[in-house]
Amino acid sequence: MPRPRTFDEQTVLEAAVRQFRASGYAGTSLDDISAATGLGRGSLYASFGDKHTVFIKTLHEYVRQALIQTHEELDGPDDTAIDRLHAWILSGAGFVLRDDERFGCMAGKFALEVGDHDAQAHDVILGVFSEQQRILTDCVAAAQRHGDLDPGANGCAIGCMILSLNRGMDVLAKGGIGQDALDAAAEQAFQGLPLTDAYRSRG
Repeated sequence: MPRPRTFDEQTVLEAAVRQFRASGYAGTSLDDISAATGLGRGSLYASFGDKHTVFIKTLHEYVRQALIQTHEELDGPDDTAIDRLHAWILSGAGFVLRDDERFGCMAGKFALEVGDHDAQAHDVILGVFSEQQRILTDCVAAAQRHGDLDPGANGCAIGCMILSLNRGMDVLAKGGIGQDALDAAAEQAFQGLPLTDAYRSRG
């Protein structure tokens, strides 16, 4: 009979997520994961598999939490949809800079590092970006229904543009662009949305 686990799988996965976000895939060894999680190599391998298997599990865990947060930030009634979009655009400017460790988005990080040659990681990353775009598009549609955005505008394209801006700011912040410049760019991007005269008159 197998021995029962003496560790909390969620805690181990979160520790592994932090390790991969800090060191990247190539820069993380199984020993690094073992040290980060407190599990011996044997226990780690027996419970989670090899390095790549652990990596995919951690990527799934990060995506799960990221989508919960995205829903929390963007779901809601039509009358505040434009405010949620505004806040989400502005939040992208500080996502890295507000984090002392400056990890940034794990999905964005690994889209660049392994996305073009790791099919499993590619599918997970594409999944989270596609779902975030869908959530954004739904929020755009809510703002259109309330009369804050042009109802004739392409909501899917707007959602994709906002997501692209958010991920791009992540890269710029890690490259050293400061908070003030990113905040100004985020506000300019929001003002560049097809806001209706009715919304602008309320501002």
